[in-house]
Amino acid sequence: MVVTPHKKVMTVQLRQVGVIRSPYKNSGEAQHQGRFSKETVEIEIFPEYEDGLKDIETCTHLIVLYWLDRANRDALLVVPPHDSREHGVFATRSPHSPNPIGFAVVELLERDGRVLKVKGLDALDGTPVVDIKPYSSTIDSVGNAKIGWFEEANPQSKLTRLLLRAKEFHGHICPFVALGVRMSVIAMEKLGVEEDAMASVGEDILAIVECNNCLTDGVQVATGCTLGNNSLIYLDLGKNALTIVRRKDWKGVRVYVNAENVRKYFSKEALELFNKVIVRREGSEEDAKRLSEFWEETGWKMLEIPEEEFKVEFVEVQPIERAPIFENKRCEKCGELAMATRVKDGLCLRCAGSYYAVVGRGIVKFDGEMREVV
Repeated sequence: MVVTPHKKVMTVQLRQVGVIRSPYKNSGEAQHQGRFSKETVEIEIFPEYEDGLKDIETCTHLIVLYWLDRANRDALLVVPPHDSREHGVFATRSPHSPNPIGFAVVELLERDGRVLKVKGLDALDGTPVVDIKPYSSTIDSVGNAKIGWFEEANPQSKLTRLLLRAKEFHGHICPFVALGVRMSVIAMEKLGVEEDAMASVGEDILAIVECNNCLTDGVQVATGCTLGNNSLIYLDLGKNALTIVRRKDWKGVRVYVNAENVRKYFSKEALELFNKVIVRREGSEEDAKRLSEFWEETGWKMLEIPEEEFKVEFVEVQPIERAPIFENKRCEKCGELAMATRVKDGLCLRCAGSYYAVVGRGIVKFDGEMREVV
């Protein structure tokens, strides 16, 4: 494959290293973003490049670069599918470009010799592969990256971006992590707080959660307020509720969702599997896999729940102290340092035999051997 030089630009020669075997035969059959494709696609690497696949099976995700051989190479202005306005081709993901190089982050499902089976690729069958590189969420992921015109034209895209970030943090997409994202965005918009202003160093904005289920992880990702940066407050109330509040005036917005009201978004089979796999701790690996699929589908539905389904109210919160800094004291029994307020009569709380912890059911009391005190 040779890229034709333009004017005084140096000739660039690309070597085709493989080919894509895809169920998508014609333009328009694939989704606009491969990330949302559930189809399994095969990437066949040519024999002379097989050694380059050594250790690739240790990677969970890959960056695939491919040549869009059926694209229009003369386009500089395009109208993308999610907007009615024209944008420069370099500000879009359009396949039509002077050098139509496709880019996708895919999940590697399996390696079979020279064939890689992947999910998340939207290329047409027969598309030439130019290169493959490992994807790293540590190196390659920029959590607050945005395409401004896209989010302006598609308000729902903000929720999509946040939920995908929550998936990486939480480990999967489920209904309540999605609700945490949805409720956070509602509260921030009602309060007039920009996403970038959340979780400042000075703890100027707080997120107050009333549960410790999956919803809380959605809140942490969407707001940036976490337990570690002292801007997440946990109230042991067991309610699916969130309050975003400003310290400067202690005015906030509380959002509550009645789990019974959103039950209609769950399929009967999904609820049955939930009771079997999660509640009763039964079921096979296949049951767990099927539940995961149902849960992700339902999670995406949560982003589309009308605001009217939530109880939203403006509130005033009693002032909460900023995180104080305490000196450490050494426990006379174990010799370990502990925050001074957690050393009583010379003993840390563990050695003293009584302290509290947040577990699945909420805040409980433990003894020195980490046994729950009833």
